[in-house]
Amino acid sequence: MKRYISLTLLLCTCVLAQEFRGTIRGRVIDPSGAAVPGATVEVINVDTNVRITAQSNELGNYQVPFLLPGNYTVRVQHPGFKTLERHGIRVSVNELVTLDLTLELGETTESITITASAPLLNTANADLGQVVERSMVETVVVSLSRNVMNIRNLAPGVTGGTGTYTSDAQGNFSIAGGGSTRGDNEVVVDGIPSTTVSGIVGFVPALDAVEEVRVHTTMFDAAYGHSNGGAVTITTRGGTNELHGALYLYKRWKALNANSWTNNRLGLPKPPVNYHQWGYVVSGPVYLPRVYNGRNRTFFSTALERDHDARQLTRQARVPTELERKGDFSQTLNRLGGPFSLYDPLTTVVVGTKATRQPFPGAVIPSSRISPIGAAVISKYPLPNQPVRPQIAAYNWALSKVYAVDQHHYSARIDHVLSDRQRMFVRVGVLDRIQAAEDLIFGATSFPVEGSTDLGRLTRRRLNIAVDDTLVLSPTLVGSFRVGVMSYATRSTSGAYGADPREFQMPDIVVRNQAFKGWPNFAPGENLPNLGSSFSASRDMVGSLVSTWTKLAGGHAIKWGIDYRLGRINSISPGSNAVGTFNFTPVFTQANPFDSKSADTSGSGMASLLLGLPASGNFGYNTATSIQNHYLAWFVQDDWKLTRKLTLNLGVRYELETPFTERFNRMGLRFDESARLPVEVPGMELRGGIRFAGVEGNPRRQPADKNNFGPRFGLAWTVTPKTVIRGGYGVFYSIVSMATTFFGGLGVWNAVTPFVGTVDNGATPYRTLADPFPDGLRQPLGAAVGLMAQVGDSIGFLSEPRVNPYNGQWQFSIQRELPSRVLFEVAYMGMHSLKQPESFNLNEKPDKYLALGAEENKRIPNPFYGIFPPTSTLGASSTITQNRLWVRFPQFTTVTLNAAPTGRALYHSMQAKVDKRLTHGLSVLWTYTFSRLMDNNTTSVVNPRFYRAVSQYDQKHVMRLAFVYQLPVQFSGGFSRKVLNHLAGGWTLSGLAQFATGTPLSVTHTYGRPIRIRNPRLSGAVHQRLGDKRDPVTGKVLNPYFDIDAFQPLPNQYTVTPEPPMLDELRAPGTRSLNMAVFKSFPIRERLKLEVRFEGTGITNTPNFDPPGTNMSQAATFGVITSAGGSRSMQASA
Repeated sequence: MKRYISLTLLLCTCVLAQEFRGTIRGRVIDPSGAAVPGATVEVINVDTNVRITAQSNELGNYQVPFLLPGNYTVRVQHPGFKTLERHGIRVSVNELVTLDLTLELGETTESITITASAPLLNTANADLGQVVERSMVETVVVSLSRNVMNIRNLAPGVTGGTGTYTSDAQGNFSIAGGGSTRGDNEVVVDGIPSTTVSGIVGFVPALDAVEEVRVHTTMFDAAYGHSNGGAVTITTRGGTNELHGALYLYKRWKALNANSWTNNRLGLPKPPVNYHQWGYVVSGPVYLPRVYNGRNRTFFSTALERDHDARQLTRQARVPTELERKGDFSQTLNRLGGPFSLYDPLTTVVVGTKATRQPFPGAVIPSSRISPIGAAVISKYPLPNQPVRPQIAAYNWALSKVYAVDQHHYSARIDHVLSDRQRMFVRVGVLDRIQAAEDLIFGATSFPVEGSTDLGRLTRRRLNIAVDDTLVLSPTLVGSFRVGVMSYATRSTSGAYGADPREFQMPDIVVRNQAFKGWPNFAPGENLPNLGSSFSASRDMVGSLVSTWTKLAGGHAIKWGIDYRLGRINSISPGSNAVGTFNFTPVFTQANPFDSKSADTSGSGMASLLLGLPASGNFGYNTATSIQNHYLAWFVQDDWKLTRKLTLNLGVRYELETPFTERFNRMGLRFDESARLPVEVPGMELRGGIRFAGVEGNPRRQPADKNNFGPRFGLAWTVTPKTVIRGGYGVFYSIVSMATTFFGGLGVWNAVTPFVGTVDNGATPYRTLADPFPDGLRQPLGAAVGLMAQVGDSIGFLSEPRVNPYNGQWQFSIQRELPSRVLFEVAYMGMHSLKQPESFNLNEKPDKYLALGAEENKRIPNPFYGIFPPTSTLGASSTITQNRLWVRFPQFTTVTLNAAPTGRALYHSMQAKVDKRLTHGLSVLWTYTFSRLMDNNTTSVVNPRFYRAVSQYDQKHVMRLAFVYQLPVQFSGGFSRKVLNHLAGGWTLSGLAQFATGTPLSVTHTYGRPIRIRNPRLSGAVHQRLGDKRDPVTGKVLNPYFDIDAFQPLPNQYTVTPEPPMLDELRAPGTRSLNMAVFKSFPIRERLKLEVRFEGTGITNTPNFDPPGTNMSQAATFGVITSAGGSRSMQASA
């Protein structure tokens, strides 16, 4: 006899950290509430018929871990009781489903069947996050690129990152702020890390190959680590007993898209759109006719996706006018909008601390003084195409082109049941990407706002392999071994890579010694694009081994395991200096080189380029590096169910991350402040130098930080069947990225020769483009140079001892189940971050010398002349400014301490969400975050100035609303109505609305951050404060985004600013967007259907304005908004 009951079963769920699969756990009891030990609990996957068996213990408790996300049936049998079956149990990624089972007296041949609804409340732990099931992953348009990583935006507490992900996986993000730097969060695909050693997202599967996504904002399970406390877990689809397949095509058309606000403002046409994406997904049982039938045992799934995307590439810049190319700046306005003048550096007269120069008459450089090299460089820029009067740093050119992206994605997965006690899966994923941009300006490597983003040619290959083996050793002891590899290889070129540098008549010393052929890099500043060439290649690799075991003992569900990772980076990055780098400033052509304020009205980097007078630069090759480190963690977790209403989660995690090593010991180990230099400088006892790794008895790496214990605590209290109160606290340790830039600061392997443009703070030129390195070029010396490494130049090194940043997280939340299957949750979440990495210049001058003003630039005999290498900055001239000798380590120009553990931050937030599961054809997910993120940073270790100010990442309000609605349009009646119903009925509408306030701004000036004399915030709509209206006489901006007169520059460069780094009352414009889709499935045959979709982003075409210009020294753009995103884009698919 069978009895069927349909009801909403109150199941409770929680999140299992790091482990991507789920668990069903509960208690078997009789009608009186007494435990039923020895009951057989069988969990059956509805789609694959794979069965897993467990047994209840002496307290009636049972546990079935390591379940792949999917739908399950639970069957319970025990002599003397009727067989109980529970259907409709959904197990999501990283989810713990608590299912208590009540048996009725009777024969086992009798059965009771109960159909349960999906769980809403989490009554098992204190974790915060959001599961996004496949139905919402497939239907809600987060972005047209269909990158599954964008799903992260549907969870409260997520605070952006590098913007919306394109179809490429690369990027980083931050969860819940908390002072974490971008890239501090973990991304896991099928339990295998998919975050590179450098901290960016490596591989993500194609959207149609994804089963579920879970975004974790706080997790108090000790199995979770290697992160600041947030993570994204992605689970791919596995095969089932039925053969399934899908073929899809997405296409965009120019006619359906809107032109961008930036293009409309600049009078540029709508760029061409050429986007199409196609792919397929196939899954099912492995079946070889007459050889093997894999139903109920072996399953496969495979996916392929290819897309071609020609995207808009719009840039603005300052370019030389026809007159300026000839050295004529008579029609050019200065930075402040007034008359402009140029001064002759060869007429400089220095008297004490003052310098005077004679102007070039009429601000025109004589043709006889123009450098052939400088003129050749200037000629490579296009002419202005914007109708504005030439002004220093004011944009007068804009162009829109495209950059093309071709991407191929392949993945395959095999799941196999070896026996009732063992099952495995193997997955391989490959993601190839080629990106190539049209030349906006041939040879341009960087633009004023966007930098080098989307320029040149970039190729990437990602490989992600996962192997998992799950063993059932007893009904209460289950374990899992997981091995994975994540590889991320890149190669990029930009600018005039491969071009002949002799086009500029460069001297032979540059042409013959370039590491690769290309234009030297010229950086004129003042919003002119940089011209030059670049090349780099690297491979990140992470190998991982994770083993997790679970044991059910009485009321305790105990879990323990290890997490080991080997990280490597092999990098070939010659650097911009490999072809030569030359930087130009106004210092040689402004009225007074000792007064930076004079650059507001005189002098130009462009003019210095025409004269062939760089202010600084370098030339040489950065050697290849091969670095690695190890990560090892162990953890123990106990989920202790004290009573039916109260569960405690107790755990501890220990993490050991070794400092990195270089395969050939090409790295400095530490900076020895007490070491005496092996040269004698009269009247000075110089101390301080680098100790090298692996030589003179030194170890190959720094000591490891060995005290990284992370306690975890959580509780969940079921107040009523529909109300749960939860809270928790945990300590989380962040990784220390293996940044190869730290190697670049130590040039004894790189053979980099600095260009010495001046030895008297810009009073007179010292070297020129025509003869940049008269003393020759440095050769790589390696560790043999000893304490003389970098003497006479700058040096950088890592802080010792190296420590891991960490934070404490806590949360208190209330969940309430409302009618119509609605879950409401409100939470307070906080985070205190400590030992965050910062960098300092140990050679900063003490504040006591500021009172001397320009007197510090007085020139005195150089004690290093003839002792330090003549190719060094400090050894090049017989005189030196006296301020060079006032610093702590005068033998170096700058001494940069990297990754000093002095940063801290404090984060508070209120997070709320409403999650309505599908009923009456409608599902809704609403999230809201109200937060505050403060940074506590020091700006100097020499002159301690502590700022506790709002962080640059702070967003006060973030709200998102996602919905899926099955439109109730149905027609009944005759044939014509059936046809109408077939065409117009059964459509589904989905949407995503997002609103967020802007991040704080920082106002800058030549001297530093200006002083606020009043609140700069202005009222009114943003579109009324764009800065696009000016006084026809003075040129002053009439409608700036903020009050540009609310700031007062510092009187001189010898004054310390009292202003904090970021201003809370001055914020960038917020963002608003609405994405929507409408789709319908048309049945063709019993198992064949056609789905048609129309979807778009930025449906309302509302511009999301970029931040305004905040450099007070550049009056043309100060307070002016020049670009925006958010234009409407549409696509169709079938």
